[in-house]
Amino acid sequence: MVHAQSEAPALALRTERALGAGRGVAPAGALGVPALYTRAQNVSGTDEILELTGGAEVRKGGAVLRADRIIYTIATDELHGDGHVRVFRDGAVFSGPSVTFKPDAQTGAMPGTQFNYVPRNAHGSARLAEFLPGEIARLTGAEISTCPVDDRSWWVKANDLVIDPLDEVARARGASLYFEGVPVFATPYFQIPLGERRRSGLLTPSFGINSRLGAEVSLPLYLNIAPNRDVTVTPNVSSRRGLLLQNEFRYLEPNWRGAIEFDTIPHDRVFGGSREHISAQNEYADARGVVGGWNYNRVSDDQFFVDFGHNIVTATQNVLPQEAYLGYNQTYWNSALRVTKNQALIDLAADPQQLGKPYERVPQWTLAALRNDVAGFDLAVASEATRFDHPTQEPGSRLIVNPSLAYPLLAPAWFVVPKVQWHATWYDLDPARHVGDATPARSLPIASLDAGLVFERPTDWFGVNSLQTLEPRLFYARIPFRDQTNLPNFDSALADFNFAQLFTENVFVGGDRIGQANQLTAALVSRVIETDSGGERLRAALGQRFYFSPQEVTLPGGTPRTDKESDVLFALSGSITRSWLADLALDHATLQNQVVQASVGIRYQPRPASVINLAYRYKIGELEQIDLSTQWPLSARWYTLARVNYSIRDGRTVETLAGFEYKSGCWVARFAAQRFATLAEKPTTAVFFSIELNGLGSVGTSPLEALQRNIPGYQLINPPPREPGRFEYYE
Repeated sequence: MVHAQSEAPALALRTERALGAGRGVAPAGALGVPALYTRAQNVSGTDEILELTGGAEVRKGGAVLRADRIIYTIATDELHGDGHVRVFRDGAVFSGPSVTFKPDAQTGAMPGTQFNYVPRNAHGSARLAEFLPGEIARLTGAEISTCPVDDRSWWVKANDLVIDPLDEVARARGASLYFEGVPVFATPYFQIPLGERRRSGLLTPSFGINSRLGAEVSLPLYLNIAPNRDVTVTPNVSSRRGLLLQNEFRYLEPNWRGAIEFDTIPHDRVFGGSREHISAQNEYADARGVVGGWNYNRVSDDQFFVDFGHNIVTATQNVLPQEAYLGYNQTYWNSALRVTKNQALIDLAADPQQLGKPYERVPQWTLAALRNDVAGFDLAVASEATRFDHPTQEPGSRLIVNPSLAYPLLAPAWFVVPKVQWHATWYDLDPARHVGDATPARSLPIASLDAGLVFERPTDWFGVNSLQTLEPRLFYARIPFRDQTNLPNFDSALADFNFAQLFTENVFVGGDRIGQANQLTAALVSRVIETDSGGERLRAALGQRFYFSPQEVTLPGGTPRTDKESDVLFALSGSITRSWLADLALDHATLQNQVVQASVGIRYQPRPASVINLAYRYKIGELEQIDLSTQWPLSARWYTLARVNYSIRDGRTVETLAGFEYKSGCWVARFAAQRFATLAEKPTTAVFFSIELNGLGSVGTSPLEALQRNIPGYQLINPPPREPGRFEYYE
């Protein structure tokens, strides 16, 4: 008899971009315990004992055991493997001559083992490896390193080493660090990170030399209070000044985040007293549109950053913001209330009137709205009400209302944007300190017309299919004259003359001065764009403004412009070739027929960690500097580092840096000496030296921050290890 078989349903397949979490999970047995899988060339045994020989393999619960021969005692759930034994558990591989292992309990022991933690490239050896529940391994008489197997540059030797892949850490007791075969550090307890998880403990110490501080040594203590909060306490001892205690508290919540820093030196031996620095930042934002925050900074004295700053940017700070704000943002409008104060780090002997101190806004309220494409129109309004205060200058209040209306006409090859505004300003001043009307007002219309064309043609740019554009643009602005000599100047200044400013109506920034305008800007831009990637390879721009009326509105004490045309601006930036980058900006005064401002930069970077930068900056009567910097390989292991910023006008170096890097297979050494000068202080010299052991940490004071700031295009010669992939935890 022939029995008919029912047709099996068709197997439906679909493509997947990646193996998802939950796919490929081994089915559980009848009692919910993971099933045990075996494989071998020869299988024999009884109901009590199973013997596997010839490429024997046993898998259960994510653990894999391979050996020449495996004997499995079913009653005791014990595996015994001999010959070329290999045990894999959650990314850790253990090899040795023999092993005993219980698959259900995931426990066992392996004498004379070699191990390798694949996700972090850590490996080593041990007299005995014990497998404990929770995928933990305890190694007795262990050595561990992240160097290549045949590289004995450094290793950690420990009496007892516990590897916890789930906690991403290896804990060593009775540990010694060996570098080039020499023991350089010993400790009863030591942790080696196996991931990026934050954990409490002492961080690696740092040391350096600074001409203002002397020899420095610091030992940071990191406290991981919670997944979203931590504290770092860093005692920093300098031979000249004493103990500086640096404290940083960070927090991160669903709607707000921030940090608080407090640095204090109870007794500065050079200064002759205590000194402090506090910095507190906070940002808040929620789904309703409520935003808020503060940014408070203060130092105990004006020389704090000069003495304790480790770079020219920090040492030359002159205004510390102290502000708080509360705002509300919606789709088409937003409003905010802000208080802005400041601490000006100024020399009162040189500036007794504190003219260098900005006005404080106590408070400022803003309201802005924008709605685009309302029957083709763009509608906007910007308004603010501010109370200005200053210790020595005239205080007052100011209200600004500035509605605008634009009608953009856009097409692929052209655009025309007419725009009109009305700018109204009211003041409330102190009659005792203001000469004339104490409640002056100003209102005036502002009109502009922005228009341009875009031409394109295919081209070949050094063998790459590209598109070249030619984009002429005209911008006309019209503002009538209003006498503003009786108005105070709380925050206005002459805007920097650049390409962005060419296409604005007002030559001033701030709300106290609005220059009259009857002017036309003409500009021409050309770009080279790669056809395949869409990336911009090169941009060139030329622009000039033409004035049809004299300048009558100036800042207090300012000189009105008499030229009928502005300087000519020219800019060129981009990749000339794959290795050469250029950045050029020129400001040429046509009336005087001379360059009044220039910035020229060239970068040569033919391959990674190989760069030469040359820059020249010039501003007539104020600045003339040349800047040369490089990171360049001297050999396969040695790299030179240098930067010189020289002021031709002052005849002195502003900042210099020199050093080198050495790259071994699993460690990097960096040495750098930096010298920088501020306007009124003696130069500061700092020496940095650090040794970074890959996967372990660094010792010394790293010059990386100084190198990245001083050498544009600087790259790490030992890039951080890539994040391990999901499948590196499986075998």
